[in-house]
Amino acid sequence: MSGMDDLMAESNDRWADAMRRAQGIEDNGLGEAVKTYYTRYFPAGLFILVAAGTMGGILAFRATLAEWASFLMFGFLLAVLGILIGGLVYNAKKVVPAANLGKIDVLLSLESEEQKQVRRQIAGKAPIDPEHLEVTRAAAVQLRKGLATQMLLQPMFPLVFIPQAINFALRGDSLFAWTRRPALSLMIASMARLHQL
Repeated sequence: MSGMDDLMAESNDRWADAMRRAQGIEDNGLGEAVKTYYTRYFPAGLFILVAAGTMGGILAFRATLAEWASFLMFGFLLAVLGILIGGLVYNAKKVVPAANLGKIDVLLSLESEEQKQVRRQIAGKAPIDPEHLEVTRAAAVQLRKGLATQMLLQPMFPLVFIPQAINFALRGDSLFAWTRRPALSLMIASMARLHQL
């Protein structure tokens, strides 16, 4: 029975370490910070940057306004750059202060199987273990913070494909253009789906 007692003692020590790391970790409004970004700053910034980049391209190449679709890629490239920089700044100023994360990953001391079990509880795929509820909550806050940061930076990837789709929709009657349209639509849809996960 000594071997079983040793295993239980090791397990208790691992969970005790995780409990110590979980102290003080809390969510102070991560959801609200991300919601504010997507309801205010992202749409306004996207519109302004796309318009400014498109107009800048038209003016730089001395084109007419009728050729706006050809210069839309400049607007979206400016938007990609602006969303990357804006997302990083917003993350540092609003998202990071919206959670007390601690200094070390809560699940670091746990074994792989124990970590999987905690993640399953967070995802709602396993019943919550009341004995380790504090560790589960702290791990959920740390995971949520990581997802919030990803959500601020992910929208720039589909923006790379949008000007191509618009150009194909507005012009390009060749067979090659028609065969690329479904492939491009599929790529945009899969990027959007990955963004939702």
